[in-house]
Amino acid sequence: MHRTVGWQEQAPRAQPITWRSEPMSTDPRQERTLGQLVAAATQDMSTLVRGEIALAKAEVSGQLKKAGKGGGLLAAAAVLGFYAVYFVFTTLVEVLDIWLPRWAAWLIITVLMLLVAGILAMAGIRKMKTVEPTPKKAVAEAQQTVAALKAATANPGTMAAAPRPEWDRPSTATLPSGTPVTAASDGTRSDTTNP
Repeated sequence: MHRTVGWQEQAPRAQPITWRSEPMSTDPRQERTLGQLVAAATQDMSTLVRGEIALAKAEVSGQLKKAGKGGGLLAAAAVLGFYAVYFVFTTLVEVLDIWLPRWAAWLIITVLMLLVAGILAMAGIRKMKTVEPTPKKAVAEAQQTVAALKAATANPGTMAAAPRPEWDRPSTATLPSGTPVTAASDGTRSDTTNP
């Protein structure tokens, strides 16, 4: 037997759909075993280490971009310095018949090219000095992790939460009504007063 509902025809269901929910057990025998806890801790540690490595990679890649720009400026300075020798000789040929003496032509072009090369070299050195070879955020995060792990192993019965890194702390603002609002790093917001 088929029922028609609106424009569609449906076959009768053999059994009604039910949702099963199992109540939480308070039986201590059903808690996680030591092996399960160790496996979960190992997995959490692995996730934490992967996150720290990703942070270090992101920080180092930004520093490598700065180093690349500084290296490019130094390369440009080297090329101009090399061509300065060529221009000295070219200028000698071009200016030989003009009103300047030979030595003046050599001096002017040589000084000009070396001045440009010096300015580019100074700019490249200045860029290279801004490059930080160590990823500071990743090192600080790793130090906090080590401190939290030492605290956890020193007092195995207590489970204190590690301090959140500075970039992951929520910011607090106040609505025009005077109600404080906390914005988490994931973009969610919660009013701190109860309705």
